[in-house]
Formats: sequence, structure tokens, C-alpha cells
Amino acid sequence: MKKMMFAALAALVLLLSSCSRPAVPPTAEPGGTPSSAAEAETTGADITTAQPELTESPTAEPAGTEGPATEPPATEIPTTQAPPSPTPSAAPGPLRFTKETYPKVDGATAMYPMSVEIAKSLIGLTDEEATEFIVHHTTANAYYNLIDRTVDVIFVSEPSDDILNRAREAGVTFEMAGIGRDGFVFIVNQDNPVESLTLDEIRKIYTGEITNWKEVGGEDIPILAYQREPNSGSQNLMEKMVMKGLTMTGAPTMIISGMEGLIDAVASYENSRSALGYSIYLYAKDQYVRDSIKFLSVDGVYPTDESIADGSYPLSKIVYAVFRADEPEGSPVRQLVEWLRTPEGQQAVEAGGYVGFEE
Repeated sequence: MKKMMFAALAALVLLLSSCSRPAVPPTAEPGGTPSSAAEAETTGADITTAQPELTESPTAEPAGTEGPATEPPATEIPTTQAPPSPTPSAAPGPLRFTKETYPKVDGATAMYPMSVEIAKSLIGLTDEEATEFIVHHTTANAYYNLIDRTVDVIFVSEPSDDILNRAREAGVTFEMAGIGRDGFVFIVNQDNPVESLTLDEIRKIYTGEITNWKEVGGEDIPILAYQREPNSGSQNLMEKMVMKGLTMTGAPTMIISGMEGLIDAVASYENSRSALGYSIYLYAKDQYVRDSIKFLSVDGVYPTDESIADGSYPLSKIVYAVFRADEPEGSPVRQLVEWLRTPEGQQAVEAGGYVGFEE
């Protein structure tokens, strides 16, 4: 009996000893990954998602934090980002030249004072210095000099057909930029009672159809209709603006050379009531003034700064800065011409006696 009790006690001790011994875990690969799919299955892990935490940086920011921990503070510019544009520099200063860099200019006689004012503004010359520096050679000669490239830019009215033909023969094309306005005017002696002519009457006088002042409301005396030499600025305007293809009579006995010559002929005492002529508004009004002449109204409109500016005077015209079309972009000539269309440039044009230009 005692032997049976001892045997049972020994078996109980052995059973308790085996239950308290720790279990040996399955062998794992370095890093804690199960060594096989079978072993993985014993742990209940999915092989495709077994280590999601190992795919994240241990320094990752908590959800909702912008940018990695290594990103510079917001006040710094990341090296991959271009720095901000520099503060824009001040607007370029006004256009200015020296005597050496100023384009060589030429032009019509009537536009000489304006050319002087332009040079004064752009070079900073005195009246005396600018007058000595600027030279004009009349409209036709200015165009010829531009064609021959002895000057860079000219201030003139539009060219005659003869001048255009000469330019074509030389392979030259003009660019023309309107810079101001002027008028083409008809003048008589102050003793002539006639105050106005129509364009139709003027054409008939210069074609020889009307020969006596009494036919247009004047005295019973013949009309002495003076004209300018071919290719002059005034003659070109007369042909294009007034005659429009009609042939003028009276040449060559009634042709007078020079703007001042024609004005003097109308102003002279011996021609007092008979003479008729034409000129440029600005020239006759401000530059070569003769008290013994007067302007005529044309089609009932008298030439004034206002009627020329608003175009109500029928013989208002544009004056131009003309240069060769092959002038390089950004050249001093093109800079000068562009400046003449600015408010500062228009002040110089108006200081020279012309009406400002508005397209």
C-alpha cells in the first residue's frame, strides 16, 4: 500500500516539474521576421504586411505634420527653390544724347525751329549752341541727303513723286512717323479785300480758268498767282493737297524760289492787290512774318492752331520724322523718333511752333 502511494506521489512531482519548464520559441531571422511561411502562420502574421512599421522612417512626423523633420524652417528658402526676383530697378531715365551720339538730322526750312528745340531738349544745348549745331537744307535736299545716307533722320512733309522715284532707284524705303500738325495756307496782300476762297476757286485760278479778282469777289484787277519751284515742300503740298492732278499754269514766269521769296512777292507794294501765293502756316505766322500779308480762309475756315489741331481747316497736314526703313531696331534714330511721340517729345515739337500730334 505504501509502495503504491509513493509511486503516485512521484508521478505527480514529475508532472508538476514538466509543466513549469518554459517553452522554446521558434527560431527567428534577424530583425524578428519569421524564417518561413509555415512559421509565420503559427504566429498569425501576413507575409505581405508583416512589418509595416519598418517601411516608415523612425523619425517620421505624426500624421498631419507638413514636411519631413529635416526641412528648414519656413523662414528659410529651400535650396531647390529659386530665390525671389530682385526688387525692380527704377524706371529708365529720360532719353539723352551728346553731340557725338545725336543722329545727324536735316529737314524743311519751316521745321528748323522745331529741330532746334528737339536738340536743346535731348542734348541740353543753349539756344545759341543748338542754332549752330542744327542745319537744315530744305525739304528736297533733306530727302536727297537721307537717300544718300549723309543724314540719319529728317523732319519734313511727305515726299514728292520725283523724290519717291529717286528713292526707288536707289533701293531706299522710307519710314514716316507723324510728330506734329501744320497747315498749308494761302496769302494775299493786306490791301486785297478778298478774305476767303474755296478750294474749287483756288484750283480754277491756278489752272488759268479764273484770272481776275472780280470773279471771286475782289476788285477788277488781274490775279498774279505765284507758285514755288518743283520738289519744294510747298509745291509738293500744293500739287497733292489742292491741285490733285490738275496742271498748274503760269510757269515759269510765276515761279519763285524759296519760301521767303514767295512771301516777299505777295507782301511787296507793287503787287499789293493782285498777288496770291501759298506757304506753310507756321513759317508765315511765326518765322518769316510780314505785316503786309494776311491769310485767307479756305472753304470758310480760317487757319488757326485750333482749326489745324481739330482738322476743321481743310488744308491741315501732318509733319513727319522720316528715316530709312533699314534703320536697326533700338538705334539712336529709332529711339529719337519714339521719344518725339512721348509727352516730353511733344513739348519740344510744340515749343518749335507746331501743333501736337494725335492719331
